[in-house]
Amino acid sequence: MSLLYYRSFNEIVDVVRQRVTVRNQRRNELLRQQQKQSAAQHPTNQSLHSQRMAKCKNCCKSLTTFIFSRVGLCLLVVAYAFGGGVVFQFLEGPHEGTATEVVQRRLHITVEKLFNTSEHARVLYQANWTSMARRILEEYQQELVRQTKRGYQGERFGTDGDDAKQWNFAGAILYAITVITTIGYGHITCKTPYGKIVTMIYAIFGIPLMLLCLANIGSTMADAFRFIYCHVCCSYCNMVKKRRNLRALQSVELSHNPASGSATSESLPALSSNTTEGQSSTNVVEFVDNFSMDYRKTTIPISVTLSLLSSYLILGAILFSEWEGWRFLDGAYFCFVTLATIGLGDLVPGKSITSTQVEGKLVICALYVLFGLSLMAMCFNLMQEEVRAKFRRLGNKLGIIDDPNFW
Repeated sequence: MSLLYYRSFNEIVDVVRQRVTVRNQRRNELLRQQQKQSAAQHPTNQSLHSQRMAKCKNCCKSLTTFIFSRVGLCLLVVAYAFGGGVVFQFLEGPHEGTATEVVQRRLHITVEKLFNTSEHARVLYQANWTSMARRILEEYQQELVRQTKRGYQGERFGTDGDDAKQWNFAGAILYAITVITTIGYGHITCKTPYGKIVTMIYAIFGIPLMLLCLANIGSTMADAFRFIYCHVCCSYCNMVKKRRNLRALQSVELSHNPASGSATSESLPALSSNTTEGQSSTNVVEFVDNFSMDYRKTTIPISVTLSLLSSYLILGAILFSEWEGWRFLDGAYFCFVTLATIGLGDLVPGKSITSTQVEGKLVICALYVLFGLSLMAMCFNLMQEEVRAKFRRLGNKLGIIDDPNFW
């Protein structure tokens, strides 16, 4: 009896222990869930820092991807040019105004000296007055040369408004573009120490950026021009080639199918012969339809690219010669020197005394330079592919290059 009581007591204890362990497990799970919920509702500083770092990394990745895309590079170059214009105008504009005031003051002093000397002279002898006036004008000339070396540009001296300044916003943007494109006209330069330092730093970062942008824009424009040339200019040629190949393939199939009618062909049923003829004709049509040229593999003749460059140069020569009153040869000379990035600086729009609407001309000149350099990059890309294709064809004919899949 005592043994049975002992066993039942042990069983009751085991059941109680199991229930207690189950309760503890449930309580621990509930505590863990509550801690997780509280952590999710009230995150710690470490979790907030990690989330912010992850968001910053994702933003930096997306920004870098956009910047190094073709559209991003173009926008970056435009922003870089505008930012450079603002910086250079801020650094060099006040110095230009100071030099202009000094020259104007010196001019007034020279005029007063001439007038006072002429007024106080009792008798005006030509030799005496000429020597005196020469001495006064030579002093003014020396001062003018000294101020010119310090940065004074007196092409539009005596005019009012923003056009009278070299370092207006349009002129500063043109200067920034000539720096990053390595044209460097030289008609406007930085005279202050800070301007020279900023020019060197600006060129170090701007020239590689401009070259990368021109390479991307040149490849994009080359693909677009190749597509237009293949689907517009060569559409008639492609249609003629398709018809010619269709006739050639039909004649080849007719020559391979005997028309005399052998015993084997007579034993075949008429239905099978009709089906084979229909399949052969459809195969010929499908082959000819698939013979369409891929515009990516189309090469543009060098004569077409040279004609395009010549047309752009002639258009710029007509435009600038009409604006500035130049001869056509001078306009063509300016456009060629600009697009070749030589930049001699002897002819620049808006530099003459009689120029009007200088800011607009400088903006148009900057746009002409940017688009012209992109066009030059496109034409160089197309000419490079054409020359490479011709050398490959020549090597394939001579047996130097073994390329059976050559297009």
